[in-house]
Amino acid sequence: MEFLFGFVKNVCVYTLVVTLILNIFPDLKYKKYIKLFAGLLLIALIFNPIVQWKNSKMEINESISQYFHGSYEIELGEQLEELETKIYERIDNEYQENIGD
Repeated sequence: MEFLFGFVKNVCVYTLVVTLILNIFPDLKYKKYIKLFAGLLLIALIFNPIVQWKNSKMEINESISQYFHGSYEIELGEQLEELETKIYERIDNEYQENIGD
């Protein structure tokens, strides 16, 4: 929600500043250059959150994959220890049964 609020706030401030600048210059010959520059800034303002979101999405995907790979390794290690314990118990039981016979 903060992301959206910040984006709307930036667009509103941008619009106010551009309107103020356009009203300051009374000459019509400068208005087209100011509008061109303002349009370029508006494009940059709109694409900035998209680029930030894409970069953060990549970082989130990397973080998630690192987390799951790490937790899977821990789970596999624990399962391996359990299997080893069960194997040793079976071997010990069979050994005890064979010695007892």
